[in-house]
Amino acid sequence: MAVMSIVATAVMSVAFQTLKTTNTITNRRDVFSDGQFALDQLSSQVRQGESVDATSTAQTLRFSGYIDGVAKTIVWRATGTTAPYTLQRSTNGGTTYVNMLKTLGSNNLFTYTTHDGVQDQVTIALALTTSTSSVNLTTDIYLRNAGT
Repeated sequence: MAVMSIVATAVMSVAFQTLKTTNTITNRRDVFSDGQFALDQLSSQVRQGESVDATSTAQTLRFSGYIDGVAKTIVWRATGTTAPYTLQRSTNGGTTYVNMLKTLGSNNLFTYTTHDGVQDQVTIALALTTSTSSVNLTTDIYLRNAGT
């Protein structure tokens, strides 16, 4: 009986560790997938943008662009007072917002670069976190229509 209890304890320990590892991997995959989806939408919209609004900050990106061929003022922002922050998007100039991500570990998302007097590059850094995982996604996007 003593030997069986030792064997059972060892088997249970391995099973719990495997379950914990599987949960961590699944969680990380889901966070990465959600972040990649939001980053793809954000990148697509910024790439088609004409100009970044001067009121844009590290927490808020406001720019003019097009959605389905219609000119829009698009706003992406990080909201919340502590992590996890929420990434939101507005396609009507900031009147209404849709939540895109609720796992941001930082609300400093946007950095802007100017070339030849035109603010035509946005660096986006999404630090995604959950109780078991963290994923950092970063990209540089050039506004194709800036200065036109």
